[in-house]
Formats: sequence, C-alpha cells, structure tokens
Amino acid sequence: MKRVFLICAALTAMNHLYAQKAGVTITGKVPAIFNGEYIFLSKGAGFKNNILDSAKVEKGAFSLAYPLEDTIQGSIRVTKKTDGKFYYGNRTLFLKPGDNVSLTAKDTSVANVFENGVLKGAPLTMQYDQLQGSLKKVNDSLQVVRGAAMGRMRAWQEGKLKIDTAAEIASRQVMDNLLKQKSDITDAFIDAHPDYYISLLSFKESLGSRVKDVPAAQQRLSKFTPTLRNSTFGLGIKELLNASAKLGINQLAPDFASKTPDGKTLKLSDLKGKYVLLDFWASWCGPCRAENPNVVKAYNQYKDKNFTVLGVSLDREGAHDKWTEAIEKDGLTWHHVSDLKWWNADAAKLYLIHSIPQNFLIDPNGRIIAQNLRGEALQQELEKVIR
Repeated sequence: MKRVFLICAALTAMNHLYAQKAGVTITGKVPAIFNGEYIFLSKGAGFKNNILDSAKVEKGAFSLAYPLEDTIQGSIRVTKKTDGKFYYGNRTLFLKPGDNVSLTAKDTSVANVFENGVLKGAPLTMQYDQLQGSLKKVNDSLQVVRGAAMGRMRAWQEGKLKIDTAAEIASRQVMDNLLKQKSDITDAFIDAHPDYYISLLSFKESLGSRVKDVPAAQQRLSKFTPTLRNSTFGLGIKELLNASAKLGINQLAPDFASKTPDGKTLKLSDLKGKYVLLDFWASWCGPCRAENPNVVKAYNQYKDKNFTVLGVSLDREGAHDKWTEAIEKDGLTWHHVSDLKWWNADAAKLYLIHSIPQNFLIDPNGRIIAQNLRGEALQQELEKVIR
C-alpha cells in the first residue's frame, strides 16, 4: 500500500513539474498609478477576449503563471480610472509553453504604458513585432482609409449621406492597392522566415476565409518547417485548404435550401440549367448596396439569355422587412433567400463566407466557373460565357 502511495505521489509530482514546464510565467513592472489594480492575461487580441489569468499589482510589480498547453495569441492589459483620467496598458503577446516573459512598462505620459515597454523572454512576440515594424507605414494608411469608409457607412445608415457608387468603387480601389502592398511585404517576410510561427500565422491570415488557388497554397505551406506544418495552426490550414478545394473553379457548387421572402423553400439546384450568379449580400452592407447597380445592369442584359441571380442575404433575425425593402428599393428583381441568421447563415457557412459582397458564377451544369466578380468584371465574364 505504501509503495502504491509513493508511486502515485511521484506521478503527481511529475505531472506538476510538467505543468510548470509547459506553462507560461509573466512578470513585470508598471507605474505606481496601477497599484491595487489587476493585470489580466487573455486569449485573443484587444479588450474583448477570454480572460485566462490575473495578478494584482503591488508596489508597481506583478507576477502571474498560467498552465499553457499550446501556442496562443493573447494580450496582457491593465486599466485605471482616477480623478477623471483614464490610464491603460495593453500589449499583444504570442506565447508558447515554457515562455518566461518579463515586461517593463513606460511611465503614464504615453497613452498605452505597454506600447514601448521593454519585453524579454517572448520570442514569438518579437517575431510579431519585427513583422509589424515592416508593415507600419501601410497599416497607418489603411487605418485612415478604413476610418473614412466607416464614417461614410455611419452617415449612410443615419440617412445623412446617399450612396455614391463611383466614390465607393474608387475608395475600394485605394484600399485594394494598400492591401496589395501589405500582402507583398508580408509574403516577403514569410519567404524569408519559414521557421517563424508568426510567418505561419500571417500565411493563414493571408488565405482569408476561402482559398482560391489551393495547389499554390499547398506548395507554400510545404516550405514551412515540419514542426510548424504539424502544429495546431498548420493542421488548421490543411483543413481550410481541403474545404476550399470543394469551392474551386470547375467544382460542383454545393447545394442548399433556404426561405424566400414569402416563406417558400428554394434550392440552388432548382435553378440548374441556367447560368446563376450566387450573390451573398445584406441590406445593412453599404458596399453590397453600392455594388447592386452593377448586378442589376448585368441581370437586365442577360436575363433572357439563360442567366439569373440568386441573392442570399445575411440579414439578422427580425430584419425581414429591411431585407425586402432593400430588394424593392434597389430593384433586385431576381430570386432571393435568407434564413435571417446573419453570419451564421447556413449557406454562408457552406460557402466559407466571412465578408460581403461575395459571389460565385455557376454554369448550367452546376459547376463554379468564376468567383467574386465585381464592377465591370461581372459584365466582362458574362460576355465571355453567355453567347
């Protein structure tokens, strides 16, 4: 009996030792203004995320330990409001089991006390900082353009601004050019550092929610180290590539059924035998509404030539009237369906939709022949395939 107890005790000690090795410790110093407040370690970026652990700031210092079992993107933050002033520290961290991190914050004269703090013992975060330094200029420009676009959208939603299709297209072109610059810089970084975890993460982000050129992505993935390819993120990329392959050019478009505005059921396969533009949009989506005149133009030109449109709206629950009002106002005289589940729409999940507008052009045999045809690109593609 004593021998069994000793074996169990030894195993418990070994498990505890393993947990200590596998975990992550974070110690640091912050300005005295934060004394008595709590430092929070969270999974995810920003303030709205999942809190994993916390530690109280005492005498301008803190220390916490968390039994981390896998590599994560997280953040560490602290806030303080006193005498009508708000102080905070927020720092993105990429952590792996075994990291022993120290972070020394700057004084409260800077908005974010962690922004220029001294960080040690977090090699993956340093990889991230290296990439962000290369992207700073283009990211700053993107922030300005996105801010202006959000301002226009709010004004439109409040009825203070009419949609200017030409202006939205021009704004989108500027955005696309900046995103291309960002993509080129990131690709060069990834190629130079195939052994960096941040390179793998950046590669996954660059793929988006759906991969157009699966073979090319598979080839790029093969250049990463075996350890990275077999990591949680690496396996996740493989799953994304497998799912995307089912939505590639010449693949049969996955069938689905949803409700029309009058409550009837319509399947995508009900339209087989025609060229179908499967168009994902929503009444609340400014860029979608700005794109609608282009779709209307194409529909009116080709509707008598074996072409139709199936609009799938990602409107929210309770927004049936807003959906149908947008259909009428924009003159969308084609087929429409929606289950009013917003981003959780069954068709959106089936087609890996995480942003709109997006569309798929499907031939009479039910095969996908083009994707994301916007502006003149839609007209040009229809001219090629419909005789």
